[in-house]
Amino acid sequence: MDNIKTGAFIKALRTELGLTQRELAERLHITDRAVSKWERGLSAPGIDLLEPLAEILRVSMVELIRGERLPKEEFTPAMAEQARELLVYSRSEVRRTSSRSRGMALLIAAACLLAVSLAAGAFCWKTGILFVLDRCPSPDGAYQATVYSKELASPPWGFSWRDAVSVIDRAADGLEWRAIYGNCTYQGLWWSPDSGKYVLALDYDGVTRLCLARLKRGSMGELNAYLDMAVGNSGLTRHGIPGEDGGWGMLDVEYQFIQWSPDGDTMLIRYAFTGEQDGKEHTGFFWFDCEKISLSGLFELEAEREPGFVLTPEPSGG
Repeated sequence: MDNIKTGAFIKALRTELGLTQRELAERLHITDRAVSKWERGLSAPGIDLLEPLAEILRVSMVELIRGERLPKEEFTPAMAEQARELLVYSRSEVRRTSSRSRGMALLIAAACLLAVSLAAGAFCWKTGILFVLDRCPSPDGAYQATVYSKELASPPWGFSWRDAVSVIDRAADGLEWRAIYGNCTYQGLWWSPDSGKYVLALDYDGVTRLCLARLKRGSMGELNAYLDMAVGNSGLTRHGIPGEDGGWGMLDVEYQFIQWSPDGDTMLIRYAFTGEQDGKEHTGFFWFDCEKISLSGLFELEAEREPGFVLTPEPSGG
């Protein structure tokens, strides 16, 4: 199809019928701008418009495509049928091409979405955004402790598949400390007022373990061990089993962090244990100095005897 020749032909036929561009456009349910472009040779009618346009202009589709009237002796029914078959074929090709294009577009969109999802998932996994349990900035803002629910892994992957409490401490200058505490339940984290250290509480199958992190020293340790040392040098050992050397045995004590002192040197600890001598549950409080590994201000609450406990008297010497 010669756009310029066909456009001039459309204009001549429209003028012969006394139609304006707008009237022709309204019959075809298109805009008059489209008709104007046809007549100026800037574009051609679409395949779906050839048949109705030919009917309105009172010519055959063959004449419309050629852009001229054909002598009656040259125009045959076979020619008209061929034009119609060509039109049907063209429509099917357009639909097939459009369908394939839509399918390809959907496939490309799905691939892009999958790529974005994988990239986002990899980013979230590497940075641990999905596993954050708590973010705890220090009072002075110099540090931030972030607690995660997955085990830290070696770079470039930030975390492994294994469940574990992990902590990353980040300083404002970019320095980091990393620690893995195994499969346990996070209970809480408390910074000292001077921002130099914090206590971390973890639950291991119903048993609370306290950890002490000293960031300015770059050290992390189990606080329970230090507390046991302090208790072993206190009067609480009288509730333990007597030793052969005349002393008292160690106690199986559970500790609970309560608060820091205002200066951040000591912490208030609640203790609980079952006495080896009387079978009573002993609880109370004391202040623990984490620098001197000593306790002070011991306050013992009234002990309660366990139900069904029978105290066996010690044999008298003879």
